[in-house]
Amino acid sequence: MKNLILTASVFALLLCSCSHYYYVANVQNVPLLREKDEFRLSGFIGGWDESNCVELQSAYAVSDNIGILADFMTAWGGDFSDNDYGKGSYFDGAVGYFKPIKESGVFEIYGGVGVSSQHHEYSNLHYDSGSGNIYSEYGGNSRLSFLNLFIQPSIGFRFSIFEAAVSTRICRVTYTKTENNITGNAELRNELYEIGNIGHYFIEPAFTLRGGWKNFKIQAQIAYTGYMNNPKLYFYEEAHLSGGLYFNIPVKTKK
Repeated sequence: MKNLILTASVFALLLCSCSHYYYVANVQNVPLLREKDEFRLSGFIGGWDESNCVELQSAYAVSDNIGILADFMTAWGGDFSDNDYGKGSYFDGAVGYFKPIKESGVFEIYGGVGVSSQHHEYSNLHYDSGSGNIYSEYGGNSRLSFLNLFIQPSIGFRFSIFEAAVSTRICRVTYTKTENNITGNAELRNELYEIGNIGHYFIEPAFTLRGGWKNFKIQAQIAYTGYMNNPKLYFYEEAHLSGGLYFNIPVKTKK
């Protein structure tokens, strides 16, 4: 029975352990604008295996072919009760070109820049079979910031009650700050140093579906994050699944 309790305790600790991700891709803003003065406003919840997030996005057509985007995300993940978690925020803006294709198609390409600020707390719990106590092997915290330069082409189709698009975002992420106050884990400190020492390239294909009414739809999006550097580092979340509400503000007709 004692061995069974010990095994169950260790297994529970393994289940509670979490990975710290220092890059979590946000929802790709794919507005499929077709004419001047169109305005899109949307809100989403999303995440994957370790992260949860809330996101807000907007898009506006300043002319018949030029659009601007603005996005905000706040994300968190881990075990807050055991003081082993991460949280942060991300904001980006972009400008780009869009081209209607026949009656329902749209091609668009946007380029932009994003910034992120993060805070992480670390606590690795260890079970001492001799005393039966649980204690922390290492702990501390870190603060990170990064700059994200990206380009995002996409192609899609717009109908009155249905929209679909395929997009791919290519990013260069550079960490401008990787401060840490971690004790008892030199490997983790070295990992943060390595992440902050080079630029990181990602390719992120995504598929977006929207359905509902002409000016109000429900959106779902699945995106994959591929790391293009060699050797490969594992500090990012490999996918992002999101869902939410999408509003199209109609263009005012001139008298």
